[in-house]
Amino acid sequence: MLALNHIHLRCTNPKKTAAWYVDMFGAKIVRETESPAGLTVAVDMGGTRLNVSSPPPGQNLRRGSAEMHLGLEHFGLQADDLEGLLARLQAKGLEVLEPLRTMPTGMKIVFVRAPDDVRIELMQVPPA
Repeated sequence: MLALNHIHLRCTNPKKTAAWYVDMFGAKIVRETESPAGLTVAVDMGGTRLNVSSPPPGQNLRRGSAEMHLGLEHFGLQADDLEGLLARLQAKGLEVLEPLRTMPTGMKIVFVRAPDDVRIELMQVPPA
């Protein structure tokens, strides 16, 4: 059996981007590593590690897109009180890409933009 180990983001300013996840979602920075490949800040997102890295030296990487696209399109974060969380995050300037909606299953979802055009789905799963 496999388990998700981490998600890896490339960005222009790993410390600033990692701080955004800490401020917005209460994540915790667990490590900073400087290597010939650049700076990586490891962030604990409630049990899943988010590695936030600079581009390797000399690399000019294309920007990503927070719009729907092929390939890895977004990652999802689950909340107990999505409406309350969304109100707090919007007060901090969070950009909503697709408004909050309730699915036929009762699950609530909203898509938001993170730094470096990362698309995140915030969701609340109904009680079983």
